Formats: sequence, C-alpha cells, structure tokens
Amino acid sequence: MKRKVNTYFALDCGKVRKNNEDRAAIIDTNDVQLLLVCDGMGGHKKGEVASQLAIDIITSSFEFDDKNTTEYKAKKVIRKVMKKANSEINNLATTNPNYADMGTTVVMAVVLEDTTLICNCGDSRAYSYSKEYGLKQLTTDQTYVQYLYSLGKIKKEEIKTHPKRHILMNAMGINPTIDYDIISIPNDYDSLLLASDGFTNMVSKKEIEQLIALEGTVKEKVDTMLQRALENGGLDNIAINLMEVDHEN
Repeated sequence: MKRKVNTYFALDCGKVRKNNEDRAAIIDTNDVQLLLVCDGMGGHKKGEVASQLAIDIITSSFEFDDKNTTEYKAKKVIRKVMKKANSEINNLATTNPNYADMGTTVVMAVVLEDTTLICNCGDSRAYSYSKEYGLKQLTTDQTYVQYLYSLGKIKKEEIKTHPKRHILMNAMGINPTIDYDIISIPNDYDSLLLASDGFTNMVSKKEIEQLIALEGTVKEKVDTMLQRALENGGLDNIAINLMEVDHEN
C-alpha cells in the first residue's frame, strides 16, 4: 500500500542579505515525490537566477511512469535533468556577461515506493529522521574543507572555522559538465529534510533532531526550524524542505 506523506517548504532572506538566492520545490504525483533545494551564488542577484533556473528546468523536465518507475529509471531521469539544467545555466553564464560566474547548489530527493534517491551537488544537505535511529546526514558536503578533512589534513572541529570553508568543489552551472553524488536509501524513515547551508550552519545537528521530533504539523515544524535559524543568527538565506510520512493513514 502506498504510504501517505505530508510536505512543506519555507524560504527566508535571513537577517543579513537583502535578496533570497535560495529556492525550493515539491512535486507530489501520489506515487512519486520530488523535493528540491537550490542555493544560488554569483552576487548581484545572479545567484537567484541560477537557483530559479535549476528549479524550473528540473521540475519541468521530470517525467515518471509513476507506479512503473524503478530505481534504474529514476536514476536515468536524474542524470538527464541534472545534465540539462547544468548545460543551460552554464550556457547563459558563459554567453551573457550579466550572468558570468553564476551557479547553484542542488540537493534533490526522489521518493519511490520502496526507496529514496538522493542527489547532491554542492553543500546543501539531505537528512533522514526516524524515531528508531534518530537523525542521519545523508549527503557529504562537496566543499574544499570537507575535501581537506577527507585527506586527514584538518580535524573535524576545524571545518566550521576554516578560512576557506565557503569554497565549493562542485556547483551546477560553473562548468560545462557537472559532478554530483547519487545514493539510494530504503524508505525506513519518518521524515526527510533538505536544507541550504543558511539553515545547517545556524542550527546544529542536535537542534535539528530535537525540532524534527516535535509534535505538530509539517508546516509548524518547518516554521519552528526557520525561526530557530533566525534566532541563532540568520547570517544567510535559508531554505528548508520537509517531508513526513503519515503513519496514521
């Protein structure tokens, strides 16, 4: 039996920036769910162009057979839309000086009947939460400091304060080709959370776990998470996209 889910996302400029370069989207076909968060970059409003383009291209290009969508087919669709979105953003960035150097992170969840595919490029994150196992970070930040950490060059506690912590190793639109990760997880979770670094840099993993476990609707939880990010500083744009499994239906 197809499980019922509830979804909601919220965006906020934060307390420092005047415009919001973060974007999010949800598509629910009943049999397949698509969740997206994109965090644009480039300055002078170029970032919001890149993130909006990524959202528009990916959501308009996604085609599923719904009940007949296998993990293999879904991965093919993900690769197709990531390639298309990257190509169009990179083409605009390299042919129009007004959009030079723009790009965006992408984190995407495609929820099938038994499995969920997570695709990420950049440092926007995906988490799963279960009352049984707690909060799990599903993605690895594609940043220079994460790369240094993986090589053993820096300690884990240095990541948050390193002077080059904002440098991305991958982003959509920066190069003619795009590198990204795709993983598959079983649908054994209660909640799925996608968020930009404007949220995850402001709210600790422990806080996220406490907030996602609260009683209330999906909207109430997202609004509470957003408020916590603002209370903790709100130093960047914020995007939060949450899906919860409705176990009562």
